[in-house]
Amino acid sequence: MNNKLSHLEPSAVWKHFEIICSIPRPSKHEAQICAYIISFAKSLGLSYEQDTCGNIIIRKPAFAGKEHYAPVILQAHVDMVPQKNSTTQHDFLTDAIEPIIDGDWVRAKNTTLGADNGIGLAAILAVLESKTIQHGPLEALFTTDEETGMTGAFGLKPNKLKGLYMINTDTEDVHDITIGCAGGIDGVFTYSYSRVATHSQTKTYEITLTGLTGGHSGFEIVLNRANANMLLCDYLHQIYTKCNVDIAYMQGGDMRNAIPREAKALICVPAEYHADYVAFTESYTTALKHLYKKTDPNLSLYIQEHAKPNYVISKTDAHSLLQALSSCFNGVISFENNDTSLPRTSTNLSIITTKENTIEVICLLRSSCFKEKQMLVNSMKTHFETYSFCAEFSGDYPEWKPMWDSPLISLIQNAYKKIADIESTPTVVHAGLECGVIQSIYPHIECISIGPTIRGPHSPDERVEIKSVHSFWLVLTYVLEHFLETK
Repeated sequence: MNNKLSHLEPSAVWKHFEIICSIPRPSKHEAQICAYIISFAKSLGLSYEQDTCGNIIIRKPAFAGKEHYAPVILQAHVDMVPQKNSTTQHDFLTDAIEPIIDGDWVRAKNTTLGADNGIGLAAILAVLESKTIQHGPLEALFTTDEETGMTGAFGLKPNKLKGLYMINTDTEDVHDITIGCAGGIDGVFTYSYSRVATHSQTKTYEITLTGLTGGHSGFEIVLNRANANMLLCDYLHQIYTKCNVDIAYMQGGDMRNAIPREAKALICVPAEYHADYVAFTESYTTALKHLYKKTDPNLSLYIQEHAKPNYVISKTDAHSLLQALSSCFNGVISFENNDTSLPRTSTNLSIITTKENTIEVICLLRSSCFKEKQMLVNSMKTHFETYSFCAEFSGDYPEWKPMWDSPLISLIQNAYKKIADIESTPTVVHAGLECGVIQSIYPHIECISIGPTIRGPHSPDERVEIKSVHSFWLVLTYVLEHFLETK
């Protein structure tokens, strides 16, 4: 199979994406990709600057005769979500992503692909490199650490960007023109527990919940896919009640903005409950597979004998932990104008980590309504504090308010129809985009977001539709060549 991406069209974009795939760039480890971008700017003789957060701004003068066009910012984030299945050997800090051409799509070999936002990044590099696109004055803004808190965007300094309009390239459906998004905040809930010696008359099992579909907790939370952490906690709560088990640890998920696909726990089952435990696990697994046969067809829960731990969580603490986790809010809380396809407020139980004397739980709360977000924060705080957790919130980022009368909407809609014969729709998304953060620093900048069709973002199922990359590129270049006069 020929997996040479540069053979695809538009080759100007795919050749850059192929290089991007070869450079490790998980969130908070973007030094290599930033060095590449700076080297690229130098090779073209373009001016650039990099701030203390690692953000890069590259400036390209207008094509001759287009100096009167309004200055435009093209924006992408340079980091990617590092997700793989537990059986996959891949080090995101050192290993290249292996892209595979799979029919009409490009995916990666058992990992996230990084098309989010790597295709947008590649398209901007192609624009900077082009000598034929007749655009106005351009700035290319490359931000860091978008996927784990938008710290790059938050670190932007005022008076650096000169553009009046910004085209963000992080939309994940070629039919959508994104003009607004939800805000969000991270909730970190910590429980301090006591350990007790493991009872001798028990049998130890490691429980593994795997094969879930997972995905982006903004775009795909509405699809009612299973959350591995929630299922694990429900299972543990039931066997704790029915079979008097002890729990040594529980863990699941590894990204705050991904629906967790895998979770594990280590339990000790009293000898007198062993037969009941095995029977319950079989029936529970069968029920789970039936319940999630459409959304998570590869779901699997299996148990394996394990060496006995020296210590387990005390009964009192295990009871509080399981009560809190099995009953906490998760999923969509409310919808926009009763439209069940567009969440307004949601929360995702993203990560559970067991440490020596504490268990840490991380949830990402999202809402396009500031008041509802604050109400959810208060509800989550009350819920966890009821069970003696310490609740902390951080990384609050604003919603991006839509401008339904923006002239950019009609410009891009006409481009999609004329160039790609695509009917595009202005939309507000539940995911978090950097536009809201950037507008909070540069309120005069008018933002819009477009991109190719990406499915399964934030999971090893991530893939990008080849023909949509071509359409996205044609529309992006058309818009740049037919942009508005100076604002």
